[in-house]
Amino acid sequence: MTVGNTNLHLEFIAEALRLVREAEAKGILLRILGSVAYRLQCPRNVHLFDDMARALTDVDFGAEKRQNRQIHDFMVAQGYEPDEGVLVVSEGSRHVYVHPQTNLNVDVFADELYFCHRIPFKGRLSIDSPTICTTDLLLEKMQIVEINLKDFKDTLVLMLEHPLGTARDSNKHIDMDYIIAMMAKDWGFYHTFTTNLRRVPDHIKEFPAITESETGTIRQRIGDLLQRIEAAPKSLGWKLRSKIGTRKLWYQEVSEKTRQI
Repeated sequence: MTVGNTNLHLEFIAEALRLVREAEAKGILLRILGSVAYRLQCPRNVHLFDDMARALTDVDFGAEKRQNRQIHDFMVAQGYEPDEGVLVVSEGSRHVYVHPQTNLNVDVFADELYFCHRIPFKGRLSIDSPTICTTDLLLEKMQIVEINLKDFKDTLVLMLEHPLGTARDSNKHIDMDYIIAMMAKDWGFYHTFTTNLRRVPDHIKEFPAITESETGTIRQRIGDLLQRIEAAPKSLGWKLRSKIGTRKLWYQEVSEKTRQI
């Protein structure tokens, strides 16, 4: 379900926050990801999503697989109907639920988000709340090989809202050390991530609501991150894989329908 109405946006967000809160009370760790998370993590610039006509699509969560049974029972108790087939086929890595009254779809990704590249969740969901951390939100979008306009929209706002830093600075900073370490050992992810990130500034001109000063901030942060990634020492596996390059598939292929977040 895709909606553009402001009231429905608020209903999406309220329901996502309610589920996180109710799950937490039962000892279940759920963290919001996707478009709802971007709005929650960018309060100073949330108006840009409306200016960009950025619609919300469903509600998505990160979780840990060890809590799969608890999550399943919790969602059923909240009135959601599970797609048992998805849970079985994904070997417990993905849950899909729909509410029969509201028709709201909920996806839960257990232990990782794995579309084109792996975004691990184990041990990272406690970094921030009620969403996954800003670092993982950036990775979530930049891992998409066939990236589209809505992904660039989200990334522009995230890079404007949040400064670069490390885990020692703040859980709201984009953790350069974590990203650099990930890129330095995986050439495929490095190639997708840096290719996409370089393209982000190209889309600023499509959104006149972003000011000249804000444009400078976005460009500076992207440039600094790319520079740090390129300068970092790479693993032997990275170097060997880089010699093959794109002659061999470097990512998991996934359909647009499967990866909508």
